[in-house]
Parts: sequence; structure tokens; C-alpha cells
Amino acid sequence: MNEKQSPVTNPVLKEAIARLHQGEHAREHQMITLHMLLQAQLLAPVTITPDKKNTQLQFQLITTPDARAFFPCFTDLEELKKGFPGETQQTVVLTFGDYARMILRDKAAVGLVVNPFGDSLTLEQPLVEFLEKVRLDEEKTKPPVKS
Repeated sequence: MNEKQSPVTNPVLKEAIARLHQGEHAREHQMITLHMLLQAQLLAPVTITPDKKNTQLQFQLITTPDARAFFPCFTDLEELKKGFPGETQQTVVLTFGDYARMILRDKAAVGLVVNPFGDSLTLEQPLVEFLEKVRLDEEKTKPPVKS
């Protein structure tokens, strides 16, 4: 069944990141922002190449002037369009855990950047590793969902 998926939006996370850029650096606000990121669904720009047996996904990377590669991710389509204006950019929806696994396993990137073309949030590998441990610990202690 092909259900229509609602668009990815993260207005509270986006506002929290903007507040960091406006000088809100209280440790409590930083922790709340990072916790929101752990729960968010994010847009990942990709190139999708179908073939007869498998579909290939190639994740986009952005590179700093000193040649360090980061995975870009976006809170919503508006932020994605800042980096890919006028294009029909292919995307997949990922979570922080998905990015953490790619960063920690593949070493193709040194971290991730949320909304790299606007108010951005950059997380390098040591912080990604720490937050992934926090996320996994929270997942273990979460009560089971009753249906």
C-alpha cells in the first residue's frame, strides 16, 4: 500500500537552532535542542539510481574549506531549498540514529550539519558518538508501547 507521507517539518527544532544563533547559549537550552534533534525526522539529500536488482542511494556530502566532509540534513523543505534552489532534489527521511550509524561505521564524514545554508547546527563525530549513546540508553529505558 502506498500511503501519502506527510511532509517533514520540525518547527520547534528549527526555532531552537535559531535561538542558539541569537545567542541563547544556556546549557539547558543546548541540551533541549540536542534532545529534539534525537527525536526528529530529517531530510537527507540523495541521488537515487534504480537498476534491475537494487536501488543505489548516494548520500550527498558538503566539504569545508579544509576538506572535512559532513552529511547535510534539513529540518524541512524550506531549508533544503536554500541549498538546492530551483532543483528537484531527491531526498530520503532519516533520523539522528541513521546519521550516527553512517558517521560511526563508514567514516565517510566527520559529522553532520543541520540546515547548513541557514541557521545551522554542526555536530562532529565525538558529539555524534556521545549523543548516539544517550539515544540508545533512552531507547532501552523507554516503557513498552501498549496497543
